[in-house]
Amino acid sequence: MENLLLLFSSSLPVWDTETVIAAGEDPTGLEALIMSGDLMPLASGYVLTPQGIRTRENVARELFIPVTSAGEVIIDASRARELLELNRMAQFMDRAFVTDWGVKEVTVRERFPLMPSLNDDEYFCFDGDRVKAAWPDHELVKKFLNDFPNVGVAARKLPAPGHEALEDWARKNNLKFGEFSVDFVLRSRADFNHYKNYEQLPSDKFKFLDADELFVQKVGDDFTKLLPFIGKLHIFLTLQRRIYLPGWFDIDHDENEDWHLLCLVTDTESQLEKLTTTLQTWGHDLIDPARPLFVLGSSIERLRNQKEQKRTLYDWFQEETIRILRPDAPDGE
Repeated sequence: MENLLLLFSSSLPVWDTETVIAAGEDPTGLEALIMSGDLMPLASGYVLTPQGIRTRENVARELFIPVTSAGEVIIDASRARELLELNRMAQFMDRAFVTDWGVKEVTVRERFPLMPSLNDDEYFCFDGDRVKAAWPDHELVKKFLNDFPNVGVAARKLPAPGHEALEDWARKNNLKFGEFSVDFVLRSRADFNHYKNYEQLPSDKFKFLDADELFVQKVGDDFTKLLPFIGKLHIFLTLQRRIYLPGWFDIDHDENEDWHLLCLVTDTESQLEKLTTTLQTWGHDLIDPARPLFVLGSSIERLRNQKEQKRTLYDWFQEETIRILRPDAPDGE
């Protein structure tokens, strides 16, 4: 039962039998934890009680495990359902593939600072049935690009500005940082033992050097809500290329191309089909300003029914996902 208690965290506060099994644990102890007062049922899942939070902390100390926050006691059923479905996606994504000869670094509900941060309706606009990227023409973005012009492999020879320079720029322009939150982030480090010998860069605040990234976001029925999210991802990738890892974000130490993947996850395959049709109709402006960026699609239904665990991220996204938008294919393909 100790292992069950330790599953609960501030990022994953709601669990049910399926998610516990997907995480590789035995769910039979859940009822005993309810009887003991450490868990309570909520919205078809289970959450820690105030007593359960204290018990979890004691268990961690007894096992000499760092005591991490369990977050607040979840009492809202609607919020609990949302967090349970996020957990389900995270467990299915994490078990979809392993990383032979490498390391998987997974975070859930990771939050990143964003600068410049625009209003939600300033990232994209509609031009008929098509979507147009509006953010590159925003005056703040133009000023940012002008003030931090060094990008591409040639920028490797120059000092990276780093987060302090970005903070200073925001202060001088009287701007407040925004926030970019992603449901599931994977930093995939292939051949870790080889790459760990390379010098790390002090400016690499978010640890993306020599890594492929998979950003995963759960999608509801209103696909227009994706537009500010994708726009914020564009800005965030631009920050990596100009502030944190100029010259290193797209090409690693061995001159291999790093993959930048966005996977959008629906509940069902029918929703995924609608999402694919919609985004392909909206067009390549959803990825072009942030090239090379792939948009993939999957569903909880598809992830649940996956027959075998793939050996690598690349095998998974080539064989198990829908490639909705890809930078190596013309618009409309």
